[in-house]
Amino acid sequence: MFTLPTAEDLIEGVMVSLMRDIMPELQSQKAQVALMMMQALLQSARQAIPVQLQIMAAEHNEMATAFRDMAGIIGTSAGPEADRIRNRAKELGSRADLPAIPASSELAGAYKTLSQGLIDTLDDLDVMIREGNTAAEEALGRMRQHLGPRTAREFGAYVVGVGMAGRE
Repeated sequence: MFTLPTAEDLIEGVMVSLMRDIMPELQSQKAQVALMMMQALLQSARQAIPVQLQIMAAEHNEMATAFRDMAGIIGTSAGPEADRIRNRAKELGSRADLPAIPASSELAGAYKTLSQGLIDTLDDLDVMIREGNTAAEEALGRMRQHLGPRTAREFGAYVVGVGMAGRE
């Protein structure tokens, strides 16, 4: 109920559907080859997604350091080029380092654990509320404060056209 498919999961679903539903219907070899090329592109995206943000954050920090280092190396060198390098170092090299981003699998695991905790808590609150516990009703209200915006974000991200994207 509160689990969230990863981008890799969604891409895998498309890849499976292409092979099961579309490939058998393709009559020409050209169309079959085109589908296999699409599969290769999807697989490339699927492999990049879990590490892309980590790579970008690390490279951001490395680039800022490189700008500072280059400005130090050219020092007081004369000329408009050296001035531009120093100016870039001042502007771009002064950016604060970005924090390390957790691995996609680590974040997904932590998210799933917390989401399952919400489900288990809903079950417990339900029992407590049926027994007349008013504090449990207040706790459920707090959970709803979290679930409302969360649900809105998920619908905003996963609704496609007039319905949900998915398959049984």
